[in-house]
Amino acid sequence: MRAITLVLPYYMNREMLLRQQIVWATYPADLRTCLHVIVVDDGSPQHPARESWSASGIGLASARLYRITVDVRWNWLACRNLGVAATHTQWVLLTDIDHVLPEATLRALVTDDLDAKAVYRFSRVDAPNLTPYKPHPNSWLLTLEMFDAIGGYDERFSGYYGTDAEFRDRVQRTAGRLIMRPDVLVRYPREVIADASTTTYGRKEPQDRENVQRIRAEREREPNWRPKRLTFPWERVV
Repeated sequence: MRAITLVLPYYMNREMLLRQQIVWATYPADLRTCLHVIVVDDGSPQHPARESWSASGIGLASARLYRITVDVRWNWLACRNLGVAATHTQWVLLTDIDHVLPEATLRALVTDDLDAKAVYRFSRVDAPNLTPYKPHPNSWLLTLEMFDAIGGYDERFSGYYGTDAEFRDRVQRTAGRLIMRPDVLVRYPREVIADASTTTYGRKEPQDRENVQRIRAEREREPNWRPKRLTFPWERVV
């Protein structure tokens, strides 16, 4: 069975992190020894991840907690870049804190034949009734080599909502194949766990769209553009 690393950004998601850890502890021992977990706290001003961190005692292959030491709105891009930079396995699963990896999905990921030149997406169901939900546009299973070929997340866009498509466009241009897996992630809406996703910042605000368009235009004028990565200060917590 292959090893994979699960990378999750965190921003004041105390109850959701507790739920994640409960789920990880339920995996059979053979799956726990295949799973590495990296959680990156996005500079939470309250309820930092370290206050509810217990994953180190669950028996995973490894469980590490990092923290971006500045609080920049919508800076999950830097969290994902840092999580990938800290990854030691060939394969990495990038998703959001409100998506739980079911046992059946994890078993498929560590046992199925995977194409290193492909990028994989996932179906979703909603907790608690596991009703079908639309696929997540920003959950990816890929190799470290593919992440580097895509360029990672561009931290020029940190601070603004609505930047998923920028990375997704480069995935589609770079990957040999983009494959939707039948395996599901379980999405926890805020009606089930109140802090499952960020509530402190507005979404789809006009200034965000304007700034994203401005940065795209500025970037297009750069002759040797590459995504900016690891531009924010960080520390390892555990």
